[in-house]
Amino acid sequence: MQQAKLEAQQRDTFGKQNARELRKEGRVPAVLYGRAQDTVAIQLNARTFKHFLRTYGENVIINMEISDGNNETVIIKEIQRHPVDKHMLMHADFIRISLDEPVTSHVPVVLVGNPHGVQEGGVLESPLREMTLYCLPMHMPNEINIDIGHLDIGDAIYVSELTLAEEIEILDEPERILAMVSQPRIQLDEVTEAEEGEGELEEADEEPTEPEIISRRRDDDDDE
Repeated sequence: MQQAKLEAQQRDTFGKQNARELRKEGRVPAVLYGRAQDTVAIQLNARTFKHFLRTYGENVIINMEISDGNNETVIIKEIQRHPVDKHMLMHADFIRISLDEPVTSHVPVVLVGNPHGVQEGGVLESPLREMTLYCLPMHMPNEINIDIGHLDIGDAIYVSELTLAEEIEILDEPERILAMVSQPRIQLDEVTEAEEGEGELEEADEEPTEPEIISRRRDDDDDE
């Protein structure tokens, strides 16, 4: 995991109204906590923080320089974005860490290559977009690259097949799927429609022939 610097300012005001005012002023309200120390309310310059995220991403060790002179080593725990405008940062949580103690982090999964199965009409699916890892901060990868070029239709890559450094523990379930190439949607729809058609024919064959029974009854009446 790479390291980067980020400036923050301590704040003494709280509440939703104050948070709205900070965002109007181009700042992002945030908190810093962890390691059995007091929670500190801070604020960040929104433009600077957005540039920081574009440059380093969210999975980075941050040497945070706080305005009161108290520098901290932290990582991003959570970033809340506006539900409609995803570019608007609503709030951020940072957690203190020690470079000598393991941490849990969510690392993005990057699929590399163009699967054979997709070239043949299959559909690429990636149910697990990020993985949960546990290791020392310096051993934490920024992303996990997975080669999918060899996948044919029906093939899948599971968490259990992934090999990382010995220092890294994977916390996700081994049977979870990282990537798979499924059957083409059109082909599946055609098969389903064909099966439904066969079912309708079978149901039609099983229907009783009541008109013939009624006709026989009428013939009997005529004989009488």
